[in-house]
Amino acid sequence: MAIRTKIVATLGPACEEAEAIRQLALAGADVFRINFSHGNESQRQGLLANIRSVEDELDRPLAVMADLCGPKIRVREIAGGSVLLGEGHQITIERQHVVGDARRFSTTLEELTKTVAPGEAMLLDDGKISLEVVEVRPPDEVVCRVVRGGMLASGKGVNLPDTRLEVPAMTEKDRRDAAWIARGDFDYVAISFVRTADDIAVLRETLGAADCGAHVIAKIEKPQAIANIESIVAASDGVMVARGDLGVEMDLPSVPVAQKRIAGLCQASGKPCIIATQMLESMTSCRTPTRAEVSDVANAVLDHADAVMLSGETAVGQFPAAAVKMMDRIVAEIQGYDDQTTASAPAPPVRAGTAGALAAGVREIMATQAIAAIATFTVTGTTARMFSKQRPACPILGISPDLGAVRRMCLYYGVVSVRASAPQHTRDVLGLASEFAIEQGAARVGDKIIVVSGRSLNTPGGTSTLVVHTVE
Repeated sequence: MAIRTKIVATLGPACEEAEAIRQLALAGADVFRINFSHGNESQRQGLLANIRSVEDELDRPLAVMADLCGPKIRVREIAGGSVLLGEGHQITIERQHVVGDARRFSTTLEELTKTVAPGEAMLLDDGKISLEVVEVRPPDEVVCRVVRGGMLASGKGVNLPDTRLEVPAMTEKDRRDAAWIARGDFDYVAISFVRTADDIAVLRETLGAADCGAHVIAKIEKPQAIANIESIVAASDGVMVARGDLGVEMDLPSVPVAQKRIAGLCQASGKPCIIATQMLESMTSCRTPTRAEVSDVANAVLDHADAVMLSGETAVGQFPAAAVKMMDRIVAEIQGYDDQTTASAPAPPVRAGTAGALAAGVREIMATQAIAAIATFTVTGTTARMFSKQRPACPILGISPDLGAVRRMCLYYGVVSVRASAPQHTRDVLGLASEFAIEQGAARVGDKIIVVSGRSLNTPGGTSTLVVHTVE
């Protein structure tokens, strides 16, 4: 069975060598995420080179996503690596960099002492530790009371759910990283802590200045993003529901509702949706996930997510390839169930043009006859993306002469992408589509396939023709 929901795997110390990346790809990973919160340019360049070498070896396109760290606030160095914060104790947060202990520590945001106010909450380590601001002593100190204690380690995140931070989504570091990314071989760039569509525009401007064609993924991690979600989805090329910070910044039971709403908006808008964070968290140190985690991955598939993502499970986990294999197995099982149900057909994406209309029409054709595969000739990958949003129970072959488009299609639900020169004449399209369908194992001689193309095969936006063809 061809697995249609895509898998994003985060690279890190546990899987940075080419052989480890190869094992992740063989296990089912389609997109590799490089987290710019960690490492340096030399290390990232090495990861990118290893991915591309595996791509060449396997003769299979692989997409690479750069993930900008954004204005993430982190705890600076703690003496000995970690310290126990006891409930009810007071602790001071210093503006200046100090080596932290049980009495004081500092953060990566020096402006923190000028931002928070008494009575506001401060959450550490994804909410495991909770502080309340008791007193602000400008410009250098904030005194807090420990409401919920625990072990605080160096580098852990800091969230301020009650505080309105006036910091841009793209920091100076992000701008430098984006300029470096634009000169590299990346397919997607994820921007963290998006609040408005204007944040997307800033990143596009940086990429555009270097003539970079990487697509922009908006990470939804803040309540302000939920309030502006329609315009953010419209401005981006795809969305990631980053449930880690989102679950700290807003009421935790509201996160599943937000996930379903965002996935639905992406479905209606024809944009890819990635569900991320703690999907198989226990597999960071265990060989098997919990039952709840299995259900979480399955639910993301039923929510019409285009992709599900592994973070620490692959980046620093003990069983990275096993985690990908498990996710692949879960996706396969729920996909089989989904194909057997009679759920109503998704509506065609809004403002999808002719390609969207043809994609919607395909469901009507498939309701009356058996179709083994859908082959789309596409310059940019847009036509394949529109067809993927109809969730057909067969592979979609995305055939393009553009390598960037072929790689980007690795994120699209149900799409198997291949690179090929466009035929000179439309009459040659059917034969080439049949050839690729057989090569990919999507169809056999005598099967019917749907072939979609345009009168001008090398013109973006020219999709206009649909043919039901019998493979010869």
